[in-house]
Amino acid sequence: MVLQLIIGTLFIFFLPGFTIVNALFPRKGELDKEFDMLYRITLGMGMSIVTTILVGFFLGSTPADHDVKGYFVATNIWAALISITVISFLLGWYRGAYQWVSIISPVLERPAPPPPGPKDFDYADDKDILYEMQKLARKRQQLKYQIKEARGKSKSQAKSIREHYSMKKKKAEEELKEVDERLKELENLRAEEIY
Repeated sequence: MVLQLIIGTLFIFFLPGFTIVNALFPRKGELDKEFDMLYRITLGMGMSIVTTILVGFFLGSTPADHDVKGYFVATNIWAALISITVISFLLGWYRGAYQWVSIISPVLERPAPPPPGPKDFDYADDKDILYEMQKLARKRQQLKYQIKEARGKSKSQAKSIREHYSMKKKKAEEELKEVDERLKELENLRAEEIY
């Protein structure tokens, strides 16, 4: 009973979707360079739930004259989920997603999908640079606002308040200088990548 529960949970919440994701994205690091397996597991879980719902919907909406239950029975659901998993696994294996299969037999080894060639542009790096540039641009605007605000409040009558806002202004100006330098570095890096 416990084994049946574990296997059922795997087939409803994980295996079909995970094999579909591997069939669609066979290259290691294709979804994300750093957290590729985490993306595969997460997308696999979501895809499995969607697949199970679609299988149930399809089986439940298929008309059946001979039985009151129709086709929406455990046997048909199991058969559909296992079939989807096996077909997706074979497609993923064919596309080179499962390099570990060669341990079973060298005959089963499939070449891994080639990494992007020199003609391919790696948009992931450019996307990371653009994302960091956007963050820095927002921070730059905040720092400029802080400097403007501190400049206005540093003209206050009380000496302690003037000193406090003068220090705050100085710190924000130093931070702004660092942000500008980093932005310039990223612009140069991006220009090298593009050209």
